[in-house]
Amino acid sequence: MITRRHQWVRKLTARSHRPRPLSSLLALAAGLSMLMPGYGNAQQSPTAGPAGAAEAAGQIADFFSKVGDQIYDDCIFELSPEQIEVQQSLIKAYIAKGASSIVARRLAVQQIHPPKLSERCEKIRQLPKSGPIELAPEPPPAKKPDTITAKLPAPTPPSHSTLASKKVLPQWDCAPGVDYVTIQHKGFPRKLTGGEICSPFADVVRQVPDRLQQFRLGYTIRTGRIFVIADDPQLHGQTIAWAISGREVCRNNPDPDCLAARAIGPLPPGKYAFTSAQRVTWGPTIKRNVVGIRLTKLWDRDRFSPGQTAAILARGNIAIHERLKGEMSEACLGLEPKGWAYVASIIKAGRATGVDVYIDEPYPQVAENPPIVVASSFSLTSLFK
Repeated sequence: MITRRHQWVRKLTARSHRPRPLSSLLALAAGLSMLMPGYGNAQQSPTAGPAGAAEAAGQIADFFSKVGDQIYDDCIFELSPEQIEVQQSLIKAYIAKGASSIVARRLAVQQIHPPKLSERCEKIRQLPKSGPIELAPEPPPAKKPDTITAKLPAPTPPSHSTLASKKVLPQWDCAPGVDYVTIQHKGFPRKLTGGEICSPFADVVRQVPDRLQQFRLGYTIRTGRIFVIADDPQLHGQTIAWAISGREVCRNNPDPDCLAARAIGPLPPGKYAFTSAQRVTWGPTIKRNVVGIRLTKLWDRDRFSPGQTAAILARGNIAIHERLKGEMSEACLGLEPKGWAYVASIIKAGRATGVDVYIDEPYPQVAENPPIVVASSFSLTSLFK
């Protein structure tokens, strides 16, 4: 029977899409061995002989049989499914532009990075040379967000042909003078420059003063702005961070067809509640922390046909999380690393109590312009070096 641990070993030996420095693997292996009770005593006995070595080997085998799956979950990170698809598409796009296979693969590997190690794995990696530690309890799996049910016609999400007639909103397209290659992802074109989507948000964070203990988060679909909703007139509408929602032609696009498109469109307008009392939970599928949210009231219903309304209400699995390089978003709010860390902290602390989502900017008098990154260091000449 092939277990996840066997698969893990195979991945370590056969992985070619993301090379790891040998020193990192050795350090991880050494750190993992520190977890085993009695390991320090076994290695400090030079006279133990073959019997001692066999005993130590048995202890290691027993240790991995008990916590191997946990180590796999916490410490062996792969690229996300979307990142793998984008990386492979990048290779094809670079080769189509005239790059050699070697150069294309090298650039794609350099440009698409896996998630950072979890805090638990970082503790393992930073262990001293001796002494065991105890693993913290396994984080509970993320609860799947509930979906709203309504007696409406069966959902009829827009077809690819309907969305194919739409174009990426100008503010999200590549700026003039920026080199890019175009890949196909799930049937839609995506422009990438150096492995990153065109015109991402800068990682801007505006912290909310501590005096404001509780407030709701606001989000504007068209601009990507996250802001404060509170009774305090001095803080009401204040920008917190910026987040992408939706992918390809539907990226931050409040077109009704996009809002009704599952896995393509941005999150719909309305009032959202957190799906779990724990708020910040572990997402086992994407192997990162997420905040699940669910739609409790749909706004702007007059904009949608009955079929679009039914499709919107049938959408689920909406969350707030960190956006990794090369990724976009499937209805979720994807923040840059610093923005995610801060927003997650105020949600976990109970200061943020829910999310209100608007199509257009509700507070233009205090809104900031989106901090869009229009420049890129990627050059097509890198394909021929």
